[in-house]
Amino acid sequence: MSKDGGLSRGEGSPDDRVSPSSLSNYDNNSPVLHVVVVGFHHKKGCVVEYAHPPLMPGGESLSGEVPSQWRNLPSLALPDGSHNFAQDTVFFHLPALHDPRQTVFGISCYRQIDVDKIKNRTEDITRGTVQKSVCVLSRLPLFGQIQVKMSLITQAYFEEGDFSKTELIRQTYENLNDCLTDDMLHTQQLYVGLSARDLVARYKQKSLQLFKLLLLERKVLFFKSPVSDLSGDILSLLSLFPGMLEAGLAESACIVPLDTPEDTPEHSIVQPCQEADNDSVQSISPSPSVNSFIPTSDSLQSISSKVKDRFSGAIGYISGAKSPTSEPSTSPEPAVEMREESPPELPSFSRVTGISNKDLEYPLKVYTSGNLCHPYLSLPYLDILTQPSIHGYTIGATNALFKAKSGLSDVVIEIDEDKLEVQNPELRKSISLTTEDLRFIDYVIRVVSEESRDKFLEGVGWEGGDEWVRAQFRFYLTCLLRTSLEPRDRPVIHHFNSNFYTALDSTQWYRSWVRRSPAAIAELPVGHPCSGQLSVTDVKLRFSHTINNTEGGKRVSAAVASTGRAVADTSKVVAGGLGAAKGALSAWWGGLRQDKSKSPSPPESSPEISPTHKKPKSPSKANKESAKNDAADSTHSEGTSSETKKSAASGNELENGTSEVRDS
Repeated sequence: MSKDGGLSRGEGSPDDRVSPSSLSNYDNNSPVLHVVVVGFHHKKGCVVEYAHPPLMPGGESLSGEVPSQWRNLPSLALPDGSHNFAQDTVFFHLPALHDPRQTVFGISCYRQIDVDKIKNRTEDITRGTVQKSVCVLSRLPLFGQIQVKMSLITQAYFEEGDFSKTELIRQTYENLNDCLTDDMLHTQQLYVGLSARDLVARYKQKSLQLFKLLLLERKVLFFKSPVSDLSGDILSLLSLFPGMLEAGLAESACIVPLDTPEDTPEHSIVQPCQEADNDSVQSISPSPSVNSFIPTSDSLQSISSKVKDRFSGAIGYISGAKSPTSEPSTSPEPAVEMREESPPELPSFSRVTGISNKDLEYPLKVYTSGNLCHPYLSLPYLDILTQPSIHGYTIGATNALFKAKSGLSDVVIEIDEDKLEVQNPELRKSISLTTEDLRFIDYVIRVVSEESRDKFLEGVGWEGGDEWVRAQFRFYLTCLLRTSLEPRDRPVIHHFNSNFYTALDSTQWYRSWVRRSPAAIAELPVGHPCSGQLSVTDVKLRFSHTINNTEGGKRVSAAVASTGRAVADTSKVVAGGLGAAKGALSAWWGGLRQDKSKSPSPPESSPEISPTHKKPKSPSKANKESAKNDAADSTHSEGTSSETKKSAASGNELENGTSEVRDS
């Protein structure tokens, strides 16, 4: 072992050395390409300690050599700040070595172990803990499926306490290739560990904002620790796009060079939209002229006839039937008007779900031509993101330098603090939710939040479950794309936010898509899934969204909460002060009455005579004076003796004398 519990050369089996002719770095028949052990060296940092098969063609498994395209692999497998956690899981992307327009998907299981548990300890181990990751590089995006298996394997690898034993790593490579197949991409096993339901329940209205934001090809940064929750949230958000995880991330790690030939598809999609052949689009949604909005006499006459019909047969009109009092018309023009008056066809959820992803041409090619997607990026990528060939990305990071670097991101999502920071005011308007959007996401949130979900939705999935949530967002996306084919001055455009469509028109993927829009989408009715008249519920939704999801609303809520606490604290203080004052007053009044009850009647106004100059009185005379004093204070005093009068100068002596008289 050469590093912190690492491996030294010559300790592997004979098959660790592979000839170049027998090695294929990207094999279409092998779902798993490599199983790698990455460790942290106290001098070298993050290094590759073992790889099976070797990362370099013709190299050794213990060499630690890494291809130049994968030079950041060690820092991805051991994330920033990993020393703060005992274990973690990282999902990341790498470009394939044989073709940079193919993506290799990485799943890394990190562990931190005390040196006391290491059986084969070397002199290179100078710290109290050892940090390592067991990483799988796969050509299939089966993140959750591989993570579940690797979590158990990594635990067994660390519990053994001897990292020089690499047999478990080789067996892992063989077993994973035996149990993983391409067919899993078309099953629910693709979404293991990626819960769309939990995503909507936690992000609420922000989930729809982020969904629309990813379509705009902006620079989006997600920030959170540890990495498992960060990368998991990003992949769960991507799973809301139909077909995105299966086939939409092929070029998500590809950086297009500036010298790409102009005749390639990458450069063809950046040409202005006016150069495209828009005949097909115009045939679907012809651009209206100004005169089409000026009413004519025929249209005014038809409007008046409509008003009469509504008053004469309101019930029949609402139900779509002809009023029983109306007479059939012999003119063909009113008949045409009646056909135009029929309510427009609304988007149908069952109809959209019956169309396959292939017919709708899903997934959308959002992450291509310099728009990157990385569930996690380490610090060495900080300078790569500033290259001119990169115009957008969706990334996750745990290092605060990604937030601190000026101009690096258009949007920052701090997951722990529930903050969505948008730097550009125009972009903030573009992702703001309309009333129809709020209805849609509120409906999804309410169904997801229900405790009992026992309704089966026509084979789509359990209502409120992950599959149901993804079907709802698929329906929303299809309606959004169908409406985008309409002229931008139509009222239906505002249902999805006209500012959003303005920003969408400038994206590269949409320019390419609108030229060859699928016929299956063009045949669908236009409109929002939740269009309708305004109601009091919409006002409540708007107010709730403003208070809970905007910075101004949050400040108002915080101010109200702090004011409420201050009022509550003040009322408690005032109530406590009044109670204390009342208690003090009662105590004073009770003490006053008690002092009055204990104090004897004042002596006679005659001057006090010293007992040495006055003869003692006879007992009968003393009894008479005592009776006189009892009459003066009959309610409290029981009489005084002649000895009490002799000590009247001292109050304490008077009280003692009275006590002595009572005792006698």
